Amino acid sequence: MTIPKRVLVMRRTPSHLQSIIGRRIWWLLACAWIISPLSDASAGEIAILKSSDLSYYEQAVLGFRAGLPSPMKVREYNIGSQLTQGREIGRALRASPPTLVFAVGLKAAMAAKLEIFDTPVIFCMVLNPETHGLPTSNMTGIAVRTSPANQLTALRSVLPERRRIGVLYDEAQSGDFIRDAQRIAKQFGVELMPVAVRSQEDLPAAIRTLIPKIDALWLLQDQTVISESSIPFLLESTIDAKIPLFTFSSTLVQQGALGALVVDPWTVGQQAARMVRLRLTDLTRSAGLLHEPEHPQLALNLNTAEYLGLILAPDLVQVARHVFSGPGPIAQKSGP
Repeated sequence: MTIPKRVLVMRRTPSHLQSIIGRRIWWLLACAWIISPLSDASAGEIAILKSSDLSYYEQAVLGFRAGLPSPMKVREYNIGSQLTQGREIGRALRASPPTLVFAVGLKAAMAAKLEIFDTPVIFCMVLNPETHGLPTSNMTGIAVRTSPANQLTALRSVLPERRRIGVLYDEAQSGDFIRDAQRIAKQFGVELMPVAVRSQEDLPAAIRTLIPKIDALWLLQDQTVISESSIPFLLESTIDAKIPLFTFSSTLVQQGALGALVVDPWTVGQQAARMVRLRLTDLTRSAGLLHEPEHPQLALNLNTAEYLGLILAPDLVQVARHVFSGPGPIAQKSGP
């Protein structure tokens, strides 16, 4: 029996449509697979674990919150500088885990390390994290220090003619950093002259040894070297000897240091917020890594430059994020 042509058309049409519909469904499913991790990240819950109410911790938290997607829920915990309290909060978070934990400061990061094992953690504002066993397999960190290369590049831009650079450090705190810095300094044609100290009591003798030999002093974030009592001594010693001091803090620049390469905590918080989306779309991404802080800022003290008889390049002053000048022993901020 001959089948009418129109019936043949009707029988072919469903398979043709099925092919078209199948391709469209595959495309939609593929799009959903790509988009869904981002949607989940935006709709997740973040726990912020903060070591204390220090202003630079708070600035990091504010930058982090400002950089998160608006649907993201946030719970914030302040452990009040108490590791015991931090661990209690960590255990509670482990029992009812958020999507990710943002730990700010050493004690918050240590509480996360000791109590949170599966949930992704991003930490920041921790000096020498490696000495504390950070980061771990589920933790990603943002360093407080910029690399030796970046710091020496900034120092050389401010003091291009100075070749002998002194630096004070504690081997336990900064030994690896200093060895990297020595290697990089040679590439820059700079002689790095490090002097190791073991305690604050070693600083006066170390400064007396260094001052006659150096063209500038580079001050690191080293807990043995830096303290409330040592900072006035280091500032006074270098100013009296007319030795430029290059450091890491805009506050020290305001107080008399010539310059600094500054890590801004608000910017670090913003960097951490950008890392959240990347980490949540791939839970293994960057796990166990320590990232360099992005966009460090140059700080300059024009009063100190004038006192030392230095002429800073106008384009250098223009790009500096913090510029201090004006009358008085402590310069007033005049830049943006």
